[in-house]
Amino acid sequence: MDGWGLTNDGPNRRRMPLFLTPELEQQWLSAKDEDALIPIFNYETSDQELDYYPLYTLRGYPNRPYGKHRYEPYQWSDLPPSAQDGPIQQSLF
Repeated sequence: MDGWGLTNDGPNRRRMPLFLTPELEQQWLSAKDEDALIPIFNYETSDQELDYYPLYTLRGYPNRPYGKHRYEPYQWSDLPPSAQDGPIQQSLF
């Protein structure tokens, strides 16, 4: 289980998201050694710059009950409140 009470199992269960600017993305892809990755790993962004909303699922391409793309918002019933509904935490970082 991760810090939000969600399971992230399978072969990549210890993965973490990496938020990068387009410039840092190119640095990541063209890095020649580990030293070139240090500024990328030290990059921080404000949680105010992130958009977030619930999705149906990201795993595979199952039929979605609403017929939309996998990255489009999905309205789940009985979800706990999110930061968009009111403050439940100060920061993601």
